[in-house]
Amino acid sequence: MSTETPRRLLLGPQRPTINLGDAIEASGIEARSLAVISAGWQEAENDIDEIRDVVGLPLADLCLYGRTESLLRDHEDLASDYRARQDRLQQQQRLYRLRLKQLAIAARHTLKASGDADILAAEQRHAVAQLRALDRHHLKRTTSVYEQFARTWNTETLPAIDEHRREIADILDANDGVIITGGNIAILLNRLSLFGMADLLADRTIIAWSAGAMVLADRIVLFHDRMPQGRREPEVLSAGLGLVRGHVFLPDPTGRLRLRDRPRIGLMARRFAPDKCVTLVSGASVEFGGTSVVGVSLAQRLGKKGQLTRVRAA
Repeated sequence: MSTETPRRLLLGPQRPTINLGDAIEASGIEARSLAVISAGWQEAENDIDEIRDVVGLPLADLCLYGRTESLLRDHEDLASDYRARQDRLQQQQRLYRLRLKQLAIAARHTLKASGDADILAAEQRHAVAQLRALDRHHLKRTTSVYEQFARTWNTETLPAIDEHRREIADILDANDGVIITGGNIAILLNRLSLFGMADLLADRTIIAWSAGAMVLADRIVLFHDRMPQGRREPEVLSAGLGLVRGHVFLPDPTGRLRLRDRPRIGLMARRFAPDKCVTLVSGASVEFGGTSVVGVSLAQRLGKKGQLTRVRAA
């Protein structure tokens, strides 16, 4: 196990600006070859020729999506429990979303209210606290679903999972770091979870963007203010890998957040505090050495008054 502080280089979406190669060069990360996790791309997994051209290094895709599909085909009981877990998670998310909508509306109105300053302050704090309590409850419930599944299906109860983990570990050991691409965040998380990737990645250099960046945090927050059917409240999906502490990552904020709606942005910042809500536009980068930001470009942090401020290196 390495005694060096693991490095994490997190990027914004790689469209329209592709900054993967430049960000790696600017960070000083030295690598002769890299592993890749592109499970969020689903059937397009391992279509990594463009990444190879950008970084100019040999790449080896870990094929987590394909490995999972193979296991589900070969083990009917696993597939049945996997589907049941997903159904339960989806039901949990629907109920959480139902409760969240009303609390969020009430909190926004309370934050905009006028009146006695002392009375307002107490009620506003409580309105935010109610949202945070619901988020914690939902996170606890979803975590328990994942933990129950992991107790049933692990390397001891299904040796085939252990075989895949050993192969994955060997590939990781043969490379100098791992790239995690974007794509479907739920698919990516599920595949990472099945193979216990949090442990396998803990001491590795990681370069990630979009969904790949989001999944590294302690908790994954979904957000979209510009959906065709109307705004959706920011919502906790589940726990992430916990490999970058104290932050929530928000890729493509200009396309997905109403950044000029200061009360809405301020509520989001307060709700997820003490974690810092960090935006990642296309072309942005944030590099972590342990828990400290050691390099940054174009990334901003949501403020409790609805303002955006530059993320600065320590």
